[in-house]
Amino acid sequence: MANKADLPSITSNNSNYESLDLAVRKIDLIYRQSINGVIVIFANAAAFLYISWNNVSHAFSLTWVAVLLTSVLIRLSMLYRWKRVKPTLRHVDETHFWHRAMCGLLLVSGLCWAAVGLVAPFGSTPQQILTALLVCSMSAGAMITYVSSRVAMMCVVAPAMLGWGIGYVTSGQPHHLLVGMLVMVYCGLMIVMGKNLNQAIIKLLTMDTRLQKNEEHLRMSMASSDALTWDWDMATDSLHCEGNASLFPDGTEQLKALLKENRHATLELDTEAILTDTFGSARHVALKGRFYRNPDNVPYRATGIAWDITTKRNEELLRRERDLHEAANNAKSVLLANASHEIRTPLAAILGFADTLLRNPHLDEQSRRDVQSIHRQGNFMASLVNDLLDLSKIETNRLYIQKAPMNPARELEDSLSVIRSALEDQKHDIQIYYESQIPEIIESDSVRFRQVLINLLSNAVKFTHEGAITVRVAFYSDMNNSGHLTISVTDTGMGMDEATQKNLFQPFVRGESAEVQRVQGSGLGLALSERLARMMNGRLRLVNSELGKGSTFELSLNVGPVQNLKLVAPSKHKIQALDRVKIAKETGFLKDRRVLVVDDSEDLRVLMNRYLKKQGADVDTAENGEEAVNKAMANPFDVILMDIKMPVMDGYKATTQLRTKGYTRPIVALTAQASVEGQKKSMEYGFDGYLSKPVDMNLLNDILTRVQGPLN
Repeated sequence: MANKADLPSITSNNSNYESLDLAVRKIDLIYRQSINGVIVIFANAAAFLYISWNNVSHAFSLTWVAVLLTSVLIRLSMLYRWKRVKPTLRHVDETHFWHRAMCGLLLVSGLCWAAVGLVAPFGSTPQQILTALLVCSMSAGAMITYVSSRVAMMCVVAPAMLGWGIGYVTSGQPHHLLVGMLVMVYCGLMIVMGKNLNQAIIKLLTMDTRLQKNEEHLRMSMASSDALTWDWDMATDSLHCEGNASLFPDGTEQLKALLKENRHATLELDTEAILTDTFGSARHVALKGRFYRNPDNVPYRATGIAWDITTKRNEELLRRERDLHEAANNAKSVLLANASHEIRTPLAAILGFADTLLRNPHLDEQSRRDVQSIHRQGNFMASLVNDLLDLSKIETNRLYIQKAPMNPARELEDSLSVIRSALEDQKHDIQIYYESQIPEIIESDSVRFRQVLINLLSNAVKFTHEGAITVRVAFYSDMNNSGHLTISVTDTGMGMDEATQKNLFQPFVRGESAEVQRVQGSGLGLALSERLARMMNGRLRLVNSELGKGSTFELSLNVGPVQNLKLVAPSKHKIQALDRVKIAKETGFLKDRRVLVVDDSEDLRVLMNRYLKKQGADVDTAENGEEAVNKAMANPFDVILMDIKMPVMDGYKATTQLRTKGYTRPIVALTAQASVEGQKKSMEYGFDGYLSKPVDMNLLNDILTRVQGPLN
């Protein structure tokens, strides 16, 4: 790729063209004025020869005339060549030769008049008077004729005046010394005046060049746009327009009518009009200009521009509708996030205490079934909240796929382990078959990949009261050499009728049969999974379903070019997934460790206190961030479990204060705001771990072990 410095700049090109135009105009002015200068030179040379022929050496006179006339003839030849070359110039550097050549010829002319000035003091009085007239006229003429170039001007003025002054100073006569000094002072004044004249002319030429360019650009813009400019002499009713005449369907009379309606405006004309064309379509036109008024405040002239703003107005309308839609989506997201937070906190306590009761070996069978029902319904509610949040994020484009290397076989086996461990009986036979080699590593979002798989498998289990569930995995490449990983899940459950299949991937849509209604579910799982599959560059579809015989779903992912993938045989490379991790039976892994639990919920503080003490920890609690900071700085803890949303001081601010004060012990976020963004934000604020509510005690064990490290 070319460097930025190597690429041509539009601005630099425009500046180059403007400099070229200006340079050409300056040099062209010098050459064109040469014709008038030649006539004056011939006349002055003839006058000098007539007066000085008898007083000056004939050899000097003839040599002088020969040199002067030769330079003049060369200048005329250069003028002819310049006219032919001028249109072909493309860069300002190409003008330097022509400028230097003319300046050289003018210097020869200036030296010739300097020679006249040098011999003048030794001649007769008429010769001295004539010399004074000739040198002064040639110098003054050069200042005017060659005013576009200071160098060209000085090539004539400086030698001529200095030669004349030096002639008087070196003549040896006392009164000539004063004349010579005055001539040199006059030379200095002429140089200063010439400089000022040159600056003024260059400024005018520059402005005129830019004005011509701007006028050219304006005409080009008008020719390529839908705008229309007007100049209306209201006294004579003469209207001159340039640009898109079709802007006004009824012609210029419609423009005049609009201007008459706004002629009483005392300020600049700035209005809009809605015009209807011959097809009945509305067109929005903007008018901007001004009225010129006589002393009686009667407008006599109007100038301005009109352009079509229909597209702009339509875009503004669409933008307003989009903003309203986004505001509604944002409000919905905020509502769901807040509702989720308010639900998760008490739900965490419910599931936590239910989990604690299930650990009690003295619980009778009926009570255990009751607590299991509470635990099961709580998990369902937590799943529902998560699905609602994910679906809301997808609809508002706030859910992002985090691609990273992952092992699809491992993720699949882990998902199967989760489902197998959740089965309460042995009525389901779950089998997996690898029908081909599959990629060892692919780039995808492992969390979302597993989420889709678990949803498909859990649906197969829920809608199959008893029977087989088969998972088939295959890999193939298409004609573009792109790899596709397919995972199909087939059950022998109740199946679906055609009406249910038509709206299968719509949120909250479920079958109407009594058998389906008896199965717990919200109708969000498949809708969410289908959208997640698309975001992962894949597709989720229903292959077939027959009422009373079962269904087959297929997840297909595009995993990129085949040449970038390493294919392995799963039977040889299979990762043996563990069954669902049970609650750790061993106790005391936090023995003698000091743990601070920070949460504004008293129930959660009690729950975490009870659980952590069983692990041998010395537990202290705080109900807000400020109290936590004070306790931690007074006596540091081995680990802090910090809630995020709390009164007085939230978890982010508390952790920031602790880190600022030099607190380096582990701090784990314990929050009801479960999201990838929340996890990332927690890490940015200095947390060492992230745990969402409801608290998974297995994950809590894992995080505490990781941030604490092995016991000494």
